[in-house]
Amino acid sequence: MNTAIAIGNFDAVHQGHLALVEAARSAVGEGGRVEMWSFDPPPVSILQPGVLIERITTFTLRRELLIDAGADEVRRLTPTPEMLALEPREYIKSVIEEVALSCIIEGEGFRFGHRRAGTIETLKSLGDEFSFDVIVIPRVDVSLEDNYLVRASSSMIRQLLNNGQMADVTRMLGREYVLSGIVVPGDHRGRQVGIPTANLGDVQTMLPRDGIYAGSAQIDGTKYIAAISIGTKPTFGINDRVCEVHLIGFDGVIGHYEWPLNVTISHWIREQIAFDSVESLTLAIEEDIQTTISLIESTS
Repeated sequence: MNTAIAIGNFDAVHQGHLALVEAARSAVGEGGRVEMWSFDPPPVSILQPGVLIERITTFTLRRELLIDAGADEVRRLTPTPEMLALEPREYIKSVIEEVALSCIIEGEGFRFGHRRAGTIETLKSLGDEFSFDVIVIPRVDVSLEDNYLVRASSSMIRQLLNNGQMADVTRMLGREYVLSGIVVPGDHRGRQVGIPTANLGDVQTMLPRDGIYAGSAQIDGTKYIAAISIGTKPTFGINDRVCEVHLIGFDGVIGHYEWPLNVTISHWIREQIAFDSVESLTLAIEEDIQTTISLIESTS
């Protein structure tokens, strides 16, 4: 059986990663096999432990997205100092000892082996030596809302998230951004003003910039429009950074805790600001909810 593999982090599963899967499937055909070998955590966590690289997907979602895109298997690669110390030839030799591959598919900037010494040219040379093909995918550019063309990359997505540019994040991912967490107890202020929220804890992926957002959530097969607040609740003084989700039309018990919740974030609404009274904040939240409904319904 013809087998194609691609090796990388694939954290975001963005448009460039989807192009790799598509090229791999095209190379081996419907009867062939496509494997995506994904580092988790990324090698930089071993090489530079002090550098924080926030995840864009959980590994569970990453696997699901890559398989939906056409991969047959997503292998989880846990980097070790020994693995990262392998010279390029030894690293590729260890790969072909794992799988009888017919080709490796990578982007033009692919680097591998100790100190990232291996390049695409190195890989092609090793392909000649070990009898596998190398297919190089050109960069995938994405047009942002301002018509600026940028290369699809995980680092660019993190920059867009830091700016709260959710529409551009959606363009680069080819889908809406997902936060996954567990509903945990909050301070119940939302419930006291008639706008209960689910407080999302144990969030394993990067939170976008503080602000008010529109999105949605699936609960037991039903989709709910979600008004989302991320930040420190400045109206109430100094607080920890939290993610609060108001599920519009949800008639379940928000006070029930420790259940998983996945929330998509698709639209930026406004900054999170300090109001001079709870009444002013409540009026603003009610306006945010109406804005959220309009935005989600207009794009459904």
